[in-house]
Amino acid sequence: MSMLQIRNLPDELHSALAERAREQSVSMSEYVVRLLRRDLARPTIDEWVAEQRADRTPSRHIDVVQTLDEVRMDYDPDERTQSEAPENRSTRP
Repeated sequence: MSMLQIRNLPDELHSALAERAREQSVSMSEYVVRLLRRDLARPTIDEWVAEQRADRTPSRHIDVVQTLDEVRMDYDPDERTQSEAPENRSTRP
């Protein structure tokens, strides 16, 4: 097994890593290995973009405004009716 040494690690970063490792009941080395594995398991931005460009499957159209309205209605059903009523609109100078 290889070894990795990190020099000039800022104190606040070291403390944050130590705290996260403690929270998960693992050593800091194990925690950092997990972070590295998780990061390396994902494609880089360049790899992801190349994959998306190579994918020729037709994409479906998503009506973003309608989707946001639906989510807003789920979150706060009264918000939609309040924002549509002219007397409830706030006016800023």
